[in-house]
Amino acid sequence: MMQPYYMIEFTAVACLFEIRVNDIPVLHMNMPNQISTRIPVNYAITESGKQQISIKILPVLGNLELSEGAEFKYKLELFDTVNGFQYQDEIISYKSQIVEKDTKIPLIVDENLFVATIPYQIKDYWKQGENLKEIDNLKTLVENACNDLLKDISTKNYQDFRQKIKNREENMTSSMYIKPENAKSRISNLEFKFSTGYEALPILGDAVLIYSAYGKKVSLKKLNGDSALTFVNKEKKKQLFLDLEFYMPKDSDELEVL
Repeated sequence: MMQPYYMIEFTAVACLFEIRVNDIPVLHMNMPNQISTRIPVNYAITESGKQQISIKILPVLGNLELSEGAEFKYKLELFDTVNGFQYQDEIISYKSQIVEKDTKIPLIVDENLFVATIPYQIKDYWKQGENLKEIDNLKTLVENACNDLLKDISTKNYQDFRQKIKNREENMTSSMYIKPENAKSRISNLEFKFSTGYEALPILGDAVLIYSAYGKKVSLKKLNGDSALTFVNKEKKKQLFLDLEFYMPKDSDELEVL
């Protein structure tokens, strides 16, 4: 049986960009120079059938218009991971116009549809959750949920930490066909870093809410698009970001990670 593995190969030049699949962010980055890489998107595909991919290209931070030479292009590719990593097909592709000198373009957007077939199951509880855009004190609730996670980490209460991110991790491991032993090491490696020098930075007051999944999920981000849950190892001069999204079950007043 095939294990379909969907990946986006992209190049971004002189722009701040966001890629979403089914309105779930898969990458948001401020790139003053150029980057070319490939990222998996299976975890954003919750059922077989028609899918949506959207991209948004904005000026780099500090600018109001796209710089000369700014561009973005991608192609969505299908691989089979049953036996290694075997290329199957290019599904769709897109290439923006290259911004020319003295043009005033503040934004470029594009949407496309594709059909996917998946054998795994996702816990897509957010689809039956509350519409988060209708909650007045949502930012306070999100900040409180983030601080609860940071408290678990700082006090080394990893049992509660694991329980809070359990559904998210199960979705990631099942959609990426990660073996059980490797799934366990994902969390243990993270906990090891928390215990050996990575300390949480305070959540900035200007952090903003980023909605996704058509208003059913939310995350807290810095203005540059990085997660507000940031950890720093001063000795190694490295950063670690815990990129989490929250949803609120129907008729509940508490957020959960998913």
